[in-house]
Amino acid sequence: MDSARLSRRARQPGHDRTFLTSERNFVEAARRCLDPARYAVDAKPRDLLGCFGTEIGARALGLRPEASITSNETGRKFFVEVKKQGPHGNAEERGFEHHTVQFYRLMHELYGYDYHPYVTMWCESLAVLPRCTREAVHLMEPDQYFLWKDYELGPLCEYLRARCVAWLDDQKSACCTSAVSVGASP
Repeated sequence: MDSARLSRRARQPGHDRTFLTSERNFVEAARRCLDPARYAVDAKPRDLLGCFGTEIGARALGLRPEASITSNETGRKFFVEVKKQGPHGNAEERGFEHHTVQFYRLMHELYGYDYHPYVTMWCESLAVLPRCTREAVHLMEPDQYFLWKDYELGPLCEYLRARCVAWLDDQKSACCTSAVSVGASP
């Protein structure tokens, strides 16, 4: 679409702000899924705001994911990006940027973890449309993304608890307890 036609549109790209609801849903759900005595769920963490460095006279460049989950015992953490869209759009393409070889290297340089501490939640159409789900399977490592269908709490809790056990917990005493029952909804 040329710029003249695009500027005449009543609804411009960026006008849809419904993604904010999905982001809030995730933070609230994660807090319900995880025991707050064991894990801190922080909304909009600032840890990665300068991860791409700065040029002289320029501001720092980086990321601000929707959440981070940190073990209160070990201090280990991972970050969560939430992507959602209707049947059309390119949110999944933007979600892949956190799952490139070079980004994996950058996160390893910053944290030194034996896992990639950045996961992507795919909501709404991203979680169910075959064109999106097939791309995820073929372009992302297992356990680095979650297809959050219908914002169901139970499967999300299972996923988050598994990531906490595998990545955050002290492996000598790893166990993950529930803050709420799995059948509840956010």
